[in-house]
Amino acid sequence: MLASTASVGSIGKAVGYTSGAGFFRLRPRIRDRAARLRADAVVGPSRSFPFPYGEVRIMRLSRTVLAALVSVLPVAAAPTAVAAPGDGILDREISFTVHNVNASGVPCGTDGGTYTVHGHLTGPADALAGSTAPSVSLYIHGLEVGEWFWHFDAVPAYNHVREMAARGHVSVSVDRIGYGAADGAPGDLSCVGGQATVAHQIVQDLRSGNYAADGGAVAFDRVALLGHSLGGAVAQVEAYSFGDVDAVGVLAYSDLALTPEQLAGSLTWGAHCLTGGEPSAAGAPGYSYLTPNVEAFQQDFLAQSPPDVLAAALPLRAINPCGDMTSLVEATLIDPARLGSIHVPVLVLTGSQDRVFDVNRARFQGNLFTGTSDVTTDVVDGATHGLTLEPTAAQVRDDLDGWLDSHGF
Repeated sequence: MLASTASVGSIGKAVGYTSGAGFFRLRPRIRDRAARLRADAVVGPSRSFPFPYGEVRIMRLSRTVLAALVSVLPVAAAPTAVAAPGDGILDREISFTVHNVNASGVPCGTDGGTYTVHGHLTGPADALAGSTAPSVSLYIHGLEVGEWFWHFDAVPAYNHVREMAARGHVSVSVDRIGYGAADGAPGDLSCVGGQATVAHQIVQDLRSGNYAADGGAVAFDRVALLGHSLGGAVAQVEAYSFGDVDAVGVLAYSDLALTPEQLAGSLTWGAHCLTGGEPSAAGAPGYSYLTPNVEAFQQDFLAQSPPDVLAAALPLRAINPCGDMTSLVEATLIDPARLGSIHVPVLVLTGSQDRVFDVNRARFQGNLFTGTSDVTTDVVDGATHGLTLEPTAAQVRDDLDGWLDSHGF
């Protein structure tokens, strides 16, 4: 169910807000969106945007241990795949040169190093035929996963960005610093504020076309930023710190709603991080898993995934920078006072069966965005925390399709 939530004047009212919501009806989708894109206004020449790094903050992360994120999934039959081989969809490997600095509104430690972030540009061939295009959605993953959460090649029906391309949308998915194909910073010098600053650099590069891409980079006029779980926190911080995105999607995340089970689980990884953690796959120090073992990862992330998804996803369990997890504490304390400075359309999407964030509280996250009248809250019936890896993924994509379409993406 999608509901457009009304703005409220205070954080206290936002948390307790229970009325005044209307219903948002998806307008009929135009399947040949590529044709519609060709009719859109022509994007102007590629532009460059100087990045105000300001002072590079290099500090040790807080020893307060709190948050844990990401979890549980699926239910029944596989979603129907819209995309098919030879369907006119382009999927280009891309990379960005970024600096691990923190110029965001969340103070936390970074190392100031230069890193390469890898990912994919996926969309209809017609939409990516030139050097410019009207719009793109940038997807940021959370803890314990990686770009593969969005770009799941092993089971085509669960490849989120490809399925969104079949619905007419252009997407960029990346591995955050410390994950997958991306370079890894020391785990205690990676954090939510730094990840938001890196996302800001990627947004600017997408606007200017200043990145490497097989087949050529494309410059985009408008950028939507969407994040899942801790990636949702990163998206929020980026939006209120830099004000350079045209829409924000917060998926399976809330500053208000971590479950007691997840808070208790933080004692395990928190103690591990406080004693130095362990090396990442690339050898960087200061990393830890969110879940204590593979069985717990399966229970929290893949409990209801179809067998083929489960078999392919289990080996992809990712270790996390300790600083990303501990700095979420600062973010959850700062966010409620800052989210009102976001003035673009916002989507808050959560599953009714999410075991990481209590849906009865998570549904009120949208009420914290008091600076915009365009806030859509979407509770997907039956969905859990791993939105792209369960049978309800098709409903999630359809809802995203409608929201993106209605906002010009």
